[in-house]
Amino acid sequence: MKIYAYAASGFAGRLVSVDVDIRRGIPGLDIVGLPDGAVRESRERVRVALRRSGFEFPRDRILVNLSPADLKKEGAAYDLPIAVGILERSGQIASVDAPPVLCAGELLLDGSVRAVNGILPAAAAALDAGIRRFIVPIANRREARALAGIRAAGLAHLRDLPRLFRSEWPAASGETAEDPAEPDLCDDVGDLEDIRGQGLLKRALEAAAAGRHHLLIFGPPGSGKTMGARRFAGLLPDLDAPAALDVTRIWSQADKLGPESGLLRRPPFREPHHTASAEGLLGGGSGTPGEVSLAHKGVLFLDEAPEFGARVLQGLREPLESGRVVHARSGRTWWYPSEFQLLMAMNPCPCGNMGCEESACLCTPPEVNRYWRRLGGALLDRVDIRIPVAPVAPESLLGTSGESSETVRSRVEQARDLQRRRYGGRSWCCNADIPAGALQEFVPLDRSSAADFALAARKLGFSSRAAHGVLRVARTLADIDGCPDVDGDHILEAVQHRRYGDGDLFWSSL
Repeated sequence: MKIYAYAASGFAGRLVSVDVDIRRGIPGLDIVGLPDGAVRESRERVRVALRRSGFEFPRDRILVNLSPADLKKEGAAYDLPIAVGILERSGQIASVDAPPVLCAGELLLDGSVRAVNGILPAAAAALDAGIRRFIVPIANRREARALAGIRAAGLAHLRDLPRLFRSEWPAASGETAEDPAEPDLCDDVGDLEDIRGQGLLKRALEAAAAGRHHLLIFGPPGSGKTMGARRFAGLLPDLDAPAALDVTRIWSQADKLGPESGLLRRPPFREPHHTASAEGLLGGGSGTPGEVSLAHKGVLFLDEAPEFGARVLQGLREPLESGRVVHARSGRTWWYPSEFQLLMAMNPCPCGNMGCEESACLCTPPEVNRYWRRLGGALLDRVDIRIPVAPVAPESLLGTSGESSETVRSRVEQARDLQRRRYGGRSWCCNADIPAGALQEFVPLDRSSAADFALAARKLGFSSRAAHGVLRVARTLADIDGCPDVDGDHILEAVQHRRYGDGDLFWSSL
């Protein structure tokens, strides 16, 4: 029987062959194949766990080879495959002509099998290699079965191994596939109807959700920036099956899944603190995914965006463009997908009072410009929608509520359906991802709309990327309104959403 483990190496890890040799000699257990400290320590965990589970630990020389030998093996997930290999080699479990099996799990000294991270990517790699049998900790069973079905057997204790191998795989006790739990990736996000007034903000949130456009919200403290951004998650449609699998793989690798979790169906919403490091946001030398990857197919929200470090903010530019983040450390290279939607919130100036009629702003224009330059022009140029918000009048706070998140979400889903049908069979499915070369095909303008667009782009000094962003947002606004064509009103509204933050102080509109 061939036994495999899994070595995490970014989004696409590698299978590890676990080969055991038992020969006469001084009793001992050696592990070769670049094991780290946790893997080397498995010698004692496996020895004690086997004995306490009623098995006999061979009184011979045992060699465990983890292949490929040039790939570093890390973590305690190798405990179970090493134990299974020793039992199989010593004839304590039946394995005559048995097909290969993938094992993963950490052993406690009493023989219990403890949950580990990375089960879903391990199952995906095994299935790609033609492996159809899986032994995982009982706490990881739902996660594995989200991809492998009932072929994944959950193991609570080592003493259950003989029964598992004697039965017809994998139904050790008449098990059937259960519906995986679907955890929510964010806490209570609230409802859009909690926001009073702020019609422009709500329209921008809906447009950003419908077309997957990046969004910047700025205004005085207490005007509703963070409140609106946190309700953005409730406007997004559920993930489709491929996206749900990718997101769950990343969260499994990062050990972010709860016990008995299945596929994640809701888009993730990540909100790191502004003291986060570049390694925490982008991922680092440990090989674990950063916030940009945990937000894959979802939202990365940066509150108080100018307070993040310049290195952190500028590090977002490549993932925003390529949809992945690639790390290279001392001859080792790995990558994670990072197709996230960027939301940022910030004050209008260092003191935060600019735009408030009741409070005086003492910031000078150079100070305001330095504050905005913390974002960097290159990053800001990638944000298609910029929305100013002002404090709401006290009378409006006591007024009636507006549309609920469910109502707006239904329109967002309809707009997304329009886009999927329009771009069917292409490599993109949302307006924010339309390639520059395809804009003329999918955003045709009549003579009047084209003239309005050209005039606005020239007067406001839009870059080519900014001009393309205006066309993409206009296409989304037309989809929300159910219009097959983009007209002048959509162009002008898209220009209005874009012009803020491009070098002037523009605060007379607040």
